[in-house]
Amino acid sequence: SSGINAEWPLRPGETTDKGTKLEAVSTEGVEVESHVAAKIVKQLEYYFGDRNLRQDRFLLREVTLDNGWISLDTMLNFKRLASICSDKAKIAKAIESSNTSLIVLNEEKNKIRRNPDRPLPKNSDEEKLASNLKTVYVKGLPLDLNIDKAEEFFAAHGKTCYIKLRKDGSSQFKGSVFIEFETQADADKIVLNKELKYTPESEPLIVMSRNDYFKSKSMNVKQEKNTKREEQMGGNAEVKLDVPETVEFEKGKVLKITGLAGVETTREEMKTVFEGNGVSWVTFNKGDPEAFIRFDGSAQEALDKVKSDEKFMLSGKEASTVVLEGEEEEAYWKKAALEKAEFFHRKNTNRKRRFDGGGRGGRGGRGKRHRRD
Repeated sequence: SSGINAEWPLRPGETTDKGTKLEAVSTEGVEVESHVAAKIVKQLEYYFGDRNLRQDRFLLREVTLDNGWISLDTMLNFKRLASICSDKAKIAKAIESSNTSLIVLNEEKNKIRRNPDRPLPKNSDEEKLASNLKTVYVKGLPLDLNIDKAEEFFAAHGKTCYIKLRKDGSSQFKGSVFIEFETQADADKIVLNKELKYTPESEPLIVMSRNDYFKSKSMNVKQEKNTKREEQMGGNAEVKLDVPETVEFEKGKVLKITGLAGVETTREEMKTVFEGNGVSWVTFNKGDPEAFIRFDGSAQEALDKVKSDEKFMLSGKEASTVVLEGEEEEAYWKKAALEKAEFFHRKNTNRKRRFDGGGRGGRGGRGKRHRRD
């Protein structure tokens, strides 16, 4: 990790203030350059913020020892803070001159704590989901990027609460980052910016939501496994799936639901909402911003039956709906045909593996041993 990312304090010195009386810190006549003060407060807000504090074992232990108070001496054992400013008087001045609602400075100005009026949220599934929806993956950044440059660049796109520079096994920056924005609106906005560039001369950056990144990564891993399995079976890695170039379908059977980001819902709930209206298939995974529902009959008729006051409600929230048509409808059915072909290909491959001895009881398996006569 680097910069604003999680870090462990330096040793020794993490408990130098334990059992000893700390000297008060005076901020009278102390001046701090505005950009330095902003960095100090931002870094402290990161340390005591929701994202870091709940997983920082050192700080979680420290906040239990003195009613939440931690000395500035202890805080200066954090390398990132010390690199920004190592002067306790300037750190105290930056805090008392700021409008932070998260960090509290004691009367002696030698200790800080998280504001008791801002208790740490429970580490619930809802909190994790909200955090994930506000997190964005960006790739294509210059390899000499550091945390300060990253903060400066992304500050123009919204207030961030977490930036992680992704590094390889030798601690070299890989050119990609994860960023959690304070609001989902800012996260959604940057994902939609397909022309985002680090410099006017550089290529557009690859930007996607955290959820989409891990979905694509999972699909790539699955594809690699399938390819490897095909090669081990002596098959051609590039399998020709039996998918027609043109797909015949009945129009008006697919409903698209949008605006689901942050909405707690499931495929089962959607089936329940449209129960009795001929739902044949629901395409949706938890956290997806949109869903597709395929009906046996007219999607519009099914939608009209479940609307209330001309609104479509899901999990107590209004969602936008549209019946697919034109190119978007054709693209949906082509994708459905491809997924169906891939399903039967995998099924046939698995069957072939069982018959050829790849499964339990075949060559290399653990079937019954037969006595040799």
